[in-house]
Amino acid sequence: MMVVKKRTPMFHGEPLYIPFVGAIIEREADGKKQILVQIRDKKDDPIYSQSFEIPGGKFRAFEDVYETLRREVKEECGLDITAIARENERVNFQSRDHTSSLIEPFCVTQMREGPFIGLIFLCQAKGKPLQETEETKEARWMDIEKLRSIIDNTPEKIYTAFLAPLKKYLQEK
Repeated sequence: MMVVKKRTPMFHGEPLYIPFVGAIIEREADGKKQILVQIRDKKDDPIYSQSFEIPGGKFRAFEDVYETLRREVKEECGLDITAIARENERVNFQSRDHTSSLIEPFCVTQMREGPFIGLIFLCQAKGKPLQETEETKEARWMDIEKLRSIIDNTPEKIYTAFLAPLKKYLQEK
């Protein structure tokens, strides 16, 4: 039997996944690779509040995927995205006055219990990370070796929706 949570979107009486984007924002500092992490601070999420996460969030209706990514990063950590890997490889196809686009994120992740499905992108950004927003706090750059240690030894400290993408990222670095 399928259990449908109250916040699960419905369409024609059928429960749907909630799509989202996430940004693995990279930089080099003092000869070390770092990514931006923040603390999830959502009052309505007692299970994952206070977990490490990467910036990301939900799409608005009719919003372009790259616009969503830029908006969510700005809202959650205050940075301005300067580059998104493979963004310039997007291919658009037209039919009946509508557009279908091929985009290639770093990876796609699924959190069945969410129910969430996310497109994760590798990015660069500029600016100073915000220390607190409505949904996050303590945005900061973390050496990937420290992040690797957290993921290997205490994966419960990572918001589960971003655990698999971060593991993939670390395996490739």
